Amino acid sequence: MRNLSLRLRSFAAALLVLVVFIPLAAFTLESAFTSSLSESMQQQLRVQSLTLISEFEMSGTQPVMPEHLFNDQLNIPDSGLYAFIKVDDEMVWRSLSTLNWQVMPEFYAPEVGKERFDEEYALLEPYFLFAYTAEFDAGGYFVPVSFHILQDKNAYNVQEQAFITTLWRWLSLIALVLLGLLLLSLNAALWPINRLIKQIKQAEAGHIQHISQTYPPELEKLKSSINHLLATEQQQRSRYKNSLSDLAHGLKTPLAVLSGNTALPDDAREPINQIDLQIQRQLKRAVAGSSAAWEQAVEITPVLSKLINAMNKVHAQKQLKIEQVNGDTPAQFYGDSTDLMELLGNLLDNACKAAEHKVRVDIVAHEKFVFIDVEDDGPGIPIEKRQLLLNRGTRLDSYKEGQGIGMAVVADLVDAYQGTLTIKDSELGGAKISLRFPTPHIEHA
Repeated sequence: MRNLSLRLRSFAAALLVLVVFIPLAAFTLESAFTSSLSESMQQQLRVQSLTLISEFEMSGTQPVMPEHLFNDQLNIPDSGLYAFIKVDDEMVWRSLSTLNWQVMPEFYAPEVGKERFDEEYALLEPYFLFAYTAEFDAGGYFVPVSFHILQDKNAYNVQEQAFITTLWRWLSLIALVLLGLLLLSLNAALWPINRLIKQIKQAEAGHIQHISQTYPPELEKLKSSINHLLATEQQQRSRYKNSLSDLAHGLKTPLAVLSGNTALPDDAREPINQIDLQIQRQLKRAVAGSSAAWEQAVEITPVLSKLINAMNKVHAQKQLKIEQVNGDTPAQFYGDSTDLMELLGNLLDNACKAAEHKVRVDIVAHEKFVFIDVEDDGPGIPIEKRQLLLNRGTRLDSYKEGQGIGMAVVADLVDAYQGTLTIKDSELGGAKISLRFPTPHIEHA
């Protein structure tokens, strides 16, 4: 449950309410309808009983009933409505509707002036039973006369089942409508949050510098906090770069003085150069990639085109053919443009130094990654030395003198930007350096 999204949690909670509410509502309405229908049936049978009493007479000690009753259902055999009259607990009359009955039911008469209503009077089939006892003059004394009316429950059950079917059909439809409204309301409630998340991703990818859209009051404070965090991060990054720049400048001057000192022994110059190189590399590593997630995207192709033109001039004597594959493919590097220039510059320079005739650069952009391949037709890099090249700080002079330093810087920059560097054999015959950098997934608001 702790990993579920707010949307799913809210939907699950509302769905649980519906799952509990709909059956409870159906049960309540069904009970109310059944109770109402039963009371209505009791009232109908009471009226039938009063009609029957009004038609009954005592002639001396003999009961008298008309041949045809006012209620036609009592005159039609097996009509579903049946009537019986007992005098002093002795059956004296039954309606024509019971003509086909072979066995007469046993009735227990209520007290004089009392009535009895039974919803489940069981014979071969269930019936409603209504009974009432009254007193009639039988020639100078009063005798108890009980009137019993049976109503077949089939019509009642059909009506009840029809109501239940209609009830569940409508409640199911209402539940579907409520679910639809619930989804719409959830989307409307969470839409500002989704919009805020998209803007945060845009800021993370460097497309925007701060969140500017208007949000509900509950999210405005969060927006202000995020903008403050972005501003603080940019200020800290700026101060960090300035401090590193000041440090580099402060160390560069003493080292330059030492290097220019004629009295300095020759065996001390190389360590000083190494110190200067290590300072430059460590400063580059500290700055590179420290804020890649918040950098503006840099188009790779224009930077690569400039570097290819520069390499054609620097290595003009070799008359190399530097080929750019997929040059029209839009691809972006999410980082500092200077770092990209140094990455590609070192790779191209190393490839040109190693190549005999041809250098090829291939750029492929995917949804989550951008791939850069630089390969040449030179002697290649032995397999046993490739891992040494990937160890940051390790110098590897694979081709010609000075190339190991450039590859070490490339390895540092790739690591700083959370990328990967692999070395393979090229189809051209030399080495193939493959870089892969992550691409932030951006959703535009």
